[in-house]
Amino acid sequence: MITMRKKLTFRTVSLGTEPPIPKTEDLAGWIRENRGRNADLVTYQLEEGLIPQIDAGIGDICTGGRFYGKRWLECLTGMDGRTIVAEPGYLPGPVAADAQDIGVSVRDARVALPAPRLLGLEDSYFCDEDEMQDALSAVYRGLMRAMRDAGIAGHVLHCDRIVEHELEMLAGKRVFFFARDPDEEGLATLLEFQRVLAVTKKDIPLVEGLIEEYEINRIILVDPDARALMALLQIRDPDQISTGGYCTSACDRYWKDLVDVSTIVR
Repeated sequence: MITMRKKLTFRTVSLGTEPPIPKTEDLAGWIRENRGRNADLVTYQLEEGLIPQIDAGIGDICTGGRFYGKRWLECLTGMDGRTIVAEPGYLPGPVAADAQDIGVSVRDARVALPAPRLLGLEDSYFCDEDEMQDALSAVYRGLMRAMRDAGIAGHVLHCDRIVEHELEMLAGKRVFFFARDPDEEGLATLLEFQRVLAVTKKDIPLVEGLIEEYEINRIILVDPDARALMALLQIRDPDQISTGGYCTSACDRYWKDLVDVSTIVR
């Protein structure tokens, strides 16, 4: 008896990029090519993160990353450096301009940035942690809405530590939280607020332990390989699995490799 094997291709999902600081000559050349345009280093990094994904054919494109916190800080008012000294507000012009620039290259892209606690802000105004976080969350919502109004599909918020209060205030249909190295408790907290998880292959046993307790609509396997995808297929149907990436170097090759590994034979 001959058993026909089936080829499976998973949708690729970007969770952002962290392009290196460019060489002086590369940045100088880019500035010459964009003379007359209101652009800076962050604009350059957004483009550098975007173009390799487009070229590789990534399904769900996302530019930005932790570096994009620099742009977020530009928009905040009520600040002295990284210290809150008055009621926080925002000026959305810079992020709205970024959204429009991204839209020239690709539609329905997302933008990644640090979750509020990763900005490393200090408080000399509220003197109350909850009040400060509530105010920052309101600013985040306003800036993210300004980017969506300018054409961005949604946002990926990166965090080192999963904070329930941030999830309560910010998680939603267009805002996805991504923790690079979560534990089982952290994943459980995420699943209280979102039905999609982004995990690496080492986290598959943790996910398996949570399946009976939580509804999980989709799992994004970050930096996958064929063996890990086969393991995940033991607990999830193929249409509930995507492959994901967060590029921190050599992004041209990285995204092409992700596309290549996203097709397996089962």
